[in-house]
This record gives sequence, structure tokens and C-alpha cells, in this order.
Amino acid sequence: MDTVYSPTEQVGEYTVLRILGEGRYGICYLVSKDNKQYILKQLKRNMLKKIGHKANYEPEILKTLNHKRIPKFIEKLEYDKFLGYILELKEGKTLEEIIFIDNYVFSKEEIFNIAIQLIDILKYLHGKGIVHRDIRVPNVLYNLGEIHLVDFGLARWVNEDRYVETVDFSYFGDFLLHLLYTAYNVENEQEKPWYEELDLPKEEMIFLKRLLGMEEVYKDINQVENELLKIKQNIKNKKDLII
Repeated sequence: MDTVYSPTEQVGEYTVLRILGEGRYGICYLVSKDNKQYILKQLKRNMLKKIGHKANYEPEILKTLNHKRIPKFIEKLEYDKFLGYILELKEGKTLEEIIFIDNYVFSKEEIFNIAIQLIDILKYLHGKGIVHRDIRVPNVLYNLGEIHLVDFGLARWVNEDRYVETVDFSYFGDFLLHLLYTAYNVENEQEKPWYEELDLPKEEMIFLKRLLGMEEVYKDINQVENELLKIKQNIKNKKDLII
């Protein structure tokens, strides 16, 4: 049984401030050292026995990354009955909290801003030969218009047999649908597919369908970026015409 640490307890040189959350594979804490705060991820030993070497992917991948929107790997912690690692703390709430607890409604402009930042992260990761495989609202932090992508537990090195860059596109498409649905008002209880419920321009509908694999999938993240920027520019042009 893993020890669950309480506020003020020490894990090595780090002082636990509070538990941030617990998942199937580990427990996340907010900790401090030398008046600076960090994230501590404690790995559950019973799960480590089941997943084996897969537990090494996240720290090993994070060690290779240096991007302002991705938490930096600080150090590994391994003691007699403890295994985990320290990550840089990124400020913000998860988009899951903002959507489902705060009931925030995102404007189209905000969604485009978030999407462009996320594409920038994916361009960096794919350029490094890495796929995230878990782009979801619980794994994106949002603070004053800026985002950070966290939780690299399912991230893998690209290989053509199983882990290809396009696997991130369907996650990205589903992620955008969550944001778009914040502005959706339910008119009746009859369940419909998203492409019938959401009132979207044709080009945006096709963009999402291609991300989700319902139409020809984009070849790479650069193609996704070019299409999104084109859609954004078309919206701006239409607004300018109205003005």
C-alpha cells in the first residue's frame, strides 16, 4: 500500500502543501522547496507492477522537452517505498474545471486562440518525434488566455507501426468540440450527432470532420495549422465586409 502524504509532510527535500488529485497510476501533490512551488507525481507501486516499463515514458520524454507551454522535468525521486518525480508548476485551471464547474462559455475567438496555441505545442512535439495521445480538457491548463499541456503519461515516441502523428488529430478535434459545446443551448432532449447540433460554417465543419477522421485526414500538423489560419482569416474578412 502506497503512503499518501499530508500537508507539511516531507518527501525528500520537498514539503507537501496539498494533494491536487489522484488517478489510476499516481497521486499529484503541490510541493515546495526553497520557497518555490512544484508538482510532485507519486507513482503507485501496485500499478507499476502492471504497466512495467511504460511508467518510464513520461519522465524520459519530458526530459527531452523545452517548451514554454509544457512543464519542465526537474528530477526523479526514488526512496525505499517511494517512486516519483518533480515537475515545473504551471499556473491555471484545467479546462475541465472551467467548463464543467465554472460553466464558462468560450467565444469563437477564444477557441481559435486556444487551438493555435495547441497546434504550436503539437508542431513542437511532432518535430521531436513525439505524440501526446491524451489531448483532453483535463490535461490543458488555461490562465489569462494562455494554455499549457500537461500529463504525458500516454505520450510515446513516433513509430510507423502504432504511434503516428495523426493519432493526436482526433483528440484535438474532440477537444475543440468540448469548447464549442460551451455555447450550445439544448433545444430538445433528442440526442443528435454534433454536426447536426452545432451551427457551424461549412469550412469549420469540414475542418473538424477531417480531424476526427470522418473525412480525409490531414497529413501532418502543418496542414492542420494552415487550414485553421485560413478559416480564421476568412472569418476576419467577413467581419471587415460587414463593418
